[in-house]
Amino acid sequence: MLLPAFAILLSLGGLGWLLARQDSAADRAARELAQETRTARALLIARDALIGFATTYRNKEHPNADFGYLPCPDLNGDGSSETCGSKDQPSIGRLPYLTLNLPDLRDGAGECLWYAISGSFKNNPKASVVNWDSSGSFRLLDGSKQALVLPGDQEGLAVAIVIAAGPPLAGQERAPGPGRCGGDQEARHIQHYVESLGAVSGTGIIDVRSDTPDSNDRIAAITGGDIYRQLKSRDTYAPHLQTVLQATADCLQTARLPRPVEPIPSGAVEIGRLPALDRISGPCNKDTLRDATGNWGEMMRYARCIDGTDCLTGTSNKCAGALLFGGERLNGSTPQRRTNAEERKSTEQYLEPATLAALATGQVSGLPASIALPFATRTNTASADVALCLNAAP
Repeated sequence: MLLPAFAILLSLGGLGWLLARQDSAADRAARELAQETRTARALLIARDALIGFATTYRNKEHPNADFGYLPCPDLNGDGSSETCGSKDQPSIGRLPYLTLNLPDLRDGAGECLWYAISGSFKNNPKASVVNWDSSGSFRLLDGSKQALVLPGDQEGLAVAIVIAAGPPLAGQERAPGPGRCGGDQEARHIQHYVESLGAVSGTGIIDVRSDTPDSNDRIAAITGGDIYRQLKSRDTYAPHLQTVLQATADCLQTARLPRPVEPIPSGAVEIGRLPALDRISGPCNKDTLRDATGNWGEMMRYARCIDGTDCLTGTSNKCAGALLFGGERLNGSTPQRRTNAEERKSTEQYLEPATLAALATGQVSGLPASIALPFATRTNTASADVALCLNAAP
């Protein structure tokens, strides 16, 4: 009986040797290509789902919220988004695939996907302000440590990134565990998975080393422009912004045209930022609009006749003031910049020179009263200023 058993073992050993000899360089290359393809597909699906989440945020379980918010990561390995950190702080964890209505996505090595989000776009706790000027936190660097300027963000930054960690490298220890992603569910040992990204904290820029010899991470990036290009392409989005603008105008009129914040005189008017809307009663503080008016208020400027008369000429009547929506930033030889608090205080960074000249001469009749977005050409900017005539409520 020993001899046949030995013969079987010898036969199996010979088969293993034969299979090993048949594992050619071409076979290994084919396996690597299949793994890379699976990874690329998982990253693309995750990226598209995240953008879809942001662009439909108001349409789903959040009827009182504005559009644009991204989910927090999965921090405990259950597949769902959690509350993540402090307000306006970035966070990293696993991709919340259940929150995104996705299958359990894995990269080519079978690893769960990682996901990092800027504090400027996260939904819980909500970012202070989310609009098409909101910038990201993640700066992607190439192999030479040069910044990759991503289109769609005024500073070339990503608002979120999805990372496929790939198989472990030398020195990385990934503990097994009962959870679906192993023993490191809470991202406490991210260095054993991700080489391109270190600690995620603070409000500053976070460097992401996207192409280095000692990393096998694969990264998909999302910018604010990726989100708002999709929103602008919908014929329902301009009316949403118009509703926000009109609600803000109605609140100012209800409050009998309060003084603008830090006004600058220009002809017969003074121009400044909006007063605190949360102290004014009216439609801008309805449950369904409070979040959106808070997000878009910095995009508006408010002009009021200094002497209290109807010193402005509108399209069909005289006005005691005007609410102006500055739209997207102007590019070109004299671009508008809205990257920090000082720039966002400047009226010139929102309103075009022709608009300021019209206000100085008391003429706003030439400005459109409706927000128009470039549906056909999604990459164009919606930069035309819009003006609504204001008169104090009796």
